[in-house]
Amino acid sequence: MIAPTDDGGTNEIRATTAGETELSTGAAVVVTVLAALGAVAVLLAVLHWLGWTAPGIGWLLAKGAVKLCAGGAVGLIGALAWLRQRHASRG
Repeated sequence: MIAPTDDGGTNEIRATTAGETELSTGAAVVVTVLAALGAVAVLLAVLHWLGWTAPGIGWLLAKGAVKLCAGGAVGLIGALAWLRQRHASRG
């Protein structure tokens, strides 16, 4: 069920069957882009480890990938909890 908001839009979470929720298109795009960036960074780090890139790049990319993946996961969980809480308080 989609509940309308004051500005004529809809809530960002749509309920499906058995209490499951579905992310909005914008949130799904953000998650996909973050996952792709993390995958590219890990791939470049592996290529560096194999000796196929400039020295130092792999270490920086691996460090950034770990921070991106950990921070992205924590941020996504926090955002989902906030959206569920907001949705529950309106419902």
